[in-house]
Amino acid sequence: MTIHASYEHHPDLRCEAIVFIDDESGACFQIQRDLPGGEYCVTTGASAPVYGAVTQWRMRGTTFEFALTPKAGRLFGDNLLSFEVTAAEVTVDELSSHVGRLLAGVPRLPWSV
Repeated sequence: MTIHASYEHHPDLRCEAIVFIDDESGACFQIQRDLPGGEYCVTTGASAPVYGAVTQWRMRGTTFEFALTPKAGRLFGDNLLSFEVTAAEVTVDELSSHVGRLLAGVPRLPWSV
């Protein structure tokens, strides 16, 4: 499985997003935020947005993990999503920085989970 990740900034659409796509299944997890500085949401790319959907998150190496609210968990089929990024348009550290900025105020998952 190849997870491709990208950061997208669209001033013309007044939004920015971090997109994780499974190249094999086409499954998508997006964190989006309106510009400037709006509230974040998550979506499958084709679903309605779920605001405040991430309760905690972390990055370990090239793996991103997101704990989701029950509503978002139903949308994505699990309350804990994990993506090992194998291809990215920016570095994994840059992706982590963007995730942290978009999810400002969302606590990090403890390491023992």
